Amino acid sequence: METGIGRRMFVGSVVAGLPLLASSTAGAVRLAGQATHNHLNTAGTDPVIDHIVRQMAAAHNALRRERKGEFARAFAAQLKSLAVYARATGLDARVKSGLATLVEREGRDNVLYAEIDRNRMRGELKAYGVQSPDERVLNAQLELDYAGRRAIVDAVMTAGPAANWEKLAAMLELSAQGLDRRQNQGSVLRVSLQDPNDAEYWKAYCETLLEYLKETQLLATLHCAAALIPVVGVAFAPLCAAYQIASLIYGMMYAGDCLNARF
Repeated sequence: METGIGRRMFVGSVVAGLPLLASSTAGAVRLAGQATHNHLNTAGTDPVIDHIVRQMAAAHNALRRERKGEFARAFAAQLKSLAVYARATGLDARVKSGLATLVEREGRDNVLYAEIDRNRMRGELKAYGVQSPDERVLNAQLELDYAGRRAIVDAVMTAGPAANWEKLAAMLELSAQGLDRRQNQGSVLRVSLQDPNDAEYWKAYCETLLEYLKETQLLATLHCAAALIPVVGVAFAPLCAAYQIASLIYGMMYAGDCLNARF
């Protein structure tokens, strides 16, 4: 019987080791036309990474309440801490190896088009402390073609997740500068893409934000899928949540800066 991920994946518990969820079903994946169940061994989740992800959740909550540059920088700082820790502990290499195992086991196309069960995802985010995640981001369909999906996956499998986290952090630090300027001016300003003086800058800025939003959504799916691999999957459990939270952050920044909307 096939055990591939197919086009829908049900994410298991990513709060490994918590007594509250110790007896919960770890996860399941479904292939088109049939169902199989995989149980995630959650013993041994790294407490440092778990702590970093909870700090990410706290930064998300603060930014959700008030769009201040300090909160965007706080999230960026956690991403950079995760990158440093990953390189120092060998996690970066283990994640690359685990992703390669995932592709080999399930097939590249199945991995590229796997989907997270959004209801289960909400539960996992809540368990990590995320408050009031925006439903528009959670329910958004990932609009990436095959070439775009493959490019993102190949990049993280080649360079490693640490390089990706540093890239995401740098963009958030740039966004934080804009939030600082607006706060200092005493009002929330809206980006005008029609401003002839700033049109090219804002076009590039908003296109990059949208690109990173799609990227974090896809990588959340990828890491959640890898979390279901026996033995090696334990390293991916908190990273699954980390990318889910990152997608919420980029959704907030894109809507606030580029769609004239506040989350």
